[in-house]
Amino acid sequence: MHSSTNTINSLSLLFHKEGFSFCAYDENGNQGKVSHFKVTHSNRWEIEVIKELEINLRLRRNYENVSTAFVSSFFNLIPDSYSNISSEVLLNLSEAEFENNAILKNQTKYESAFVYGTSQLVLDKLNELYGKINFHHSGQVFLNSILFSKQSELHLNHYQNQLEVVITNEKGILFYNLFEVQSDEDILFYTLFALEQLDLDANKIELKCYGKLLPGTSVYQTLKKYIRYVSPAIKNEEFLENYTLLNLIKCASSPEVSEEKE
Repeated sequence: MHSSTNTINSLSLLFHKEGFSFCAYDENGNQGKVSHFKVTHSNRWEIEVIKELEINLRLRRNYENVSTAFVSSFFNLIPDSYSNISSEVLLNLSEAEFENNAILKNQTKYESAFVYGTSQLVLDKLNELYGKINFHHSGQVFLNSILFSKQSELHLNHYQNQLEVVITNEKGILFYNLFEVQSDEDILFYTLFALEQLDLDANKIELKCYGKLLPGTSVYQTLKKYIRYVSPAIKNEEFLENYTLLNLIKCASSPEVSEEKE
């Protein structure tokens, strides 16, 4: 639903390897149009993203609240018992994505936290453009939005060549990872790989689909051939297709730590 007033209060931005998506909300919480910006050269990602933030008039309005999420593969999901270990140590086995990285930390609802890195230059520009701003890892937004059941469930969120895989049961999160995918076969491979890691039966587990995994797509039909119980997580396909971005406005601010990676 589009805004019926000129007063825009909130802005949500989701940054990923292909660029970013964004959506604004009016003072009554009415959602505006979801828009997408795609970089033309991946090696100029920071330059092109920062330029778009500077020149796009829809992004230069006076927003009271701004929430951003980063689809960062430079991350670690850690239990709270490891919270006293420095972020650099927790990320020393992961490959940084930028020359100048800011290290952030987001708490989930499940006694764990995402420690991750993203572009310090982009963070500096966001802080320059906006007053109150919250930073999140895409995984934190996804995990905090999932509704658990007493049965084991597999959750797949596919957007912009990225696949989030989550396995849950009544006790909480059993598995989370973020994969880069280029084809339907990649999605199927990582899905079955996750089930194999936890020795779960594809004929018994329920699969909930999010993002681009809509019922009319070929990949959705492929998944149904290998997993018995497959369904979209919600019926609203417009919301489902932009699931992480549109859940940002619901994501309560959480503690984050930002420091420059040397």
